[in-house]
Amino acid sequence: MPGPPAGAAPMRTRGRPPTTEFGALTPDPKPLPSLIQTGDLPGPLSLSLLVNEGIVTCLDRSCCYLNEQAEGLYGRASIVMPMVPYGAAACGGLALWIWINGRFPDTLDIISNSHFRTPVHGRPLHPHQRQLDARYLMKLGKLWVTSPLWTACDLACDPSGQCNGEETIAVLHELMERYQVSCGSCEALLSSNPRWPGHAQGLETIRRLKAIL
Repeated sequence: MPGPPAGAAPMRTRGRPPTTEFGALTPDPKPLPSLIQTGDLPGPLSLSLLVNEGIVTCLDRSCCYLNEQAEGLYGRASIVMPMVPYGAAACGGLALWIWINGRFPDTLDIISNSHFRTPVHGRPLHPHQRQLDARYLMKLGKLWVTSPLWTACDLACDPSGQCNGEETIAVLHELMERYQVSCGSCEALLSSNPRWPGHAQGLETIRRLKAIL
């Protein structure tokens, strides 16, 4: 076979580019920690600085969480998950915090048939014995939490009129608007569960909200 003409440029075969052309692979960022033990920080002054700068929120003297982590729904669920006993689900004011954020509750409302004496990060566990249809429970990451509809009805039935330091009507409005829960669906759920603790109070609260809207 004759070779290339005299004076022709040498032929080059297409080979694999050097690895430097691909660039270095960037590793996936590490997930934010769910909870931070204050003992792992350099000292009390650093904790005070982080709190004052709005970087962390303290649950008690031993533990805090990153406010950045609490900005997302699944981030808030990951913060709560270590506090909820195995087999239990977040409900009430704890579920409200997961759904819309705000002030972290002083009491940890859970659905469970067990009783718990030991506080978790300075907050008592408040178990509610409920038989829930599976459609009213949702799983966020590894945490079970009552749906926005069930959570709204739970809060409406609370006779205190306050939830996580705010007026119940105000937080109900925000929760229901954000997740498109109607007053009619709350009335229907409560009407189908006449033995719901605080049932009459709940219907009255929902009807008050309906009149405002």
